[in-house]
Amino acid sequence: MNPWRATHAHLRAVVAGFGLLVAGLVLGRVDVVLLASPLVLVAIAGQAARPDEVPVARATEGALTVHESEEFGWRTVVTGMPPGGTLAAFHPGQRWLDVEPEDGRLVAAPDGTATTDIALRATRWGRRRLGGPVVTAYDAWGAWRWTPDAFPGLQVTVLPATEPVDSTAPAPHPHGLVGMERAGRPGEGTEFAKVRAFEPGDRLRRIHWPTSARTGRLHVTATYADQDAHVVVLVDAVNDVGDSEGIDGAHSSMDVTVRAAAVLADHFLRRGDRVGMRVFGAWGVSFVPSASGRLQLRRLLDTMSLIEPGTARGEDALAARQALGAGTLALMLSPLIEPASTRQVAMLTSAGIDVVVIDTLPQELAEGVGPGTTGQEALAWRLRMLQRRLERDQMASLGIPVVTWTGPHSLDQVLRDLTRRSAVPRLGRR
Repeated sequence: MNPWRATHAHLRAVVAGFGLLVAGLVLGRVDVVLLASPLVLVAIAGQAARPDEVPVARATEGALTVHESEEFGWRTVVTGMPPGGTLAAFHPGQRWLDVEPEDGRLVAAPDGTATTDIALRATRWGRRRLGGPVVTAYDAWGAWRWTPDAFPGLQVTVLPATEPVDSTAPAPHPHGLVGMERAGRPGEGTEFAKVRAFEPGDRLRRIHWPTSARTGRLHVTATYADQDAHVVVLVDAVNDVGDSEGIDGAHSSMDVTVRAAAVLADHFLRRGDRVGMRVFGAWGVSFVPSASGRLQLRRLLDTMSLIEPGTARGEDALAARQALGAGTLALMLSPLIEPASTRQVAMLTSAGIDVVVIDTLPQELAEGVGPGTTGQEALAWRLRMLQRRLERDQMASLGIPVVTWTGPHSLDQVLRDLTRRSAVPRLGRR
């Protein structure tokens, strides 16, 4: 069977043209015959131009990984089209996906080959399958159309957006081998410590000539060692509060949490630190071991894109201590809605782990505009906000920093304070 099918316009021309022609001949009406003549001629020309060759369509398929707000394309190439034919391509829109143009494209095929490009833009992190596009080819008269089999949709992994941070705030407790954090002991590094007398083994390029000339003895400049820190990002995915409209619209608490975690992981990995991650409240996503390098950043971003908030319950507070020891910098990103997050912070702090609580609740919700639509729900939300404020004050009174996420530089002052406080001895529970 020829896969070319008659269009509605061709069927209308055939039915209306020959219907009017028969009616005019039966009734003897010359005006009706004249009115039917153009339609009959168009119907005959369209029938005579019916294509015989079956086109072949190829489209972009497979899996694709992009970042939020990054554009990517969907291309269709159809060969074997009739002379003067046209190709119409349309990609169905879906949530968190911008399509340009929204109403599709119509291109000509003068040499029998037509190519269409549709620009797509993902506006929210996650992993999803895009709907299959629709392609239809027409002959030169628009009397016949051909539609290929349904194309499989693209499997797109949208990674959270990251941005470079020029912060110089150090991480406390550097104790690794390599990195950019200033250690508490002297060694090979870049930050000046003091000028001391020359000792066997010192490098000649470190000789401080002004002091040597003044004292008559060789002196060298001593520096602090550069080491890496152990940073663990704790993501609270128990609740997703608020509505998400993509990267260009309103943000939910999970949007703020995931994007903040991506920025922090990118920042510390660029400094040479070891970064790991633990996710609470999401089924199938739990723990990413600590490592360094760009591959670790990709691993963390892939894990964040798989988070489905609220799919796992009953997280044990003791689980937060697994694979964490004293000297670890734990960054807890949470909207502070679930009481379990407060228990995890208390457990980590009592173990001697530096914890920084990053509040990721959107500002408009924290100010009392709750998600409820009824009066009782709004009242319950205000009560929970009051209790949440009390919990924040209690953590601050215990010396646990609580910071509202406002951008990449939200932690600068807190990290500097933790670095100064790390030199003070304190008790820790084993």
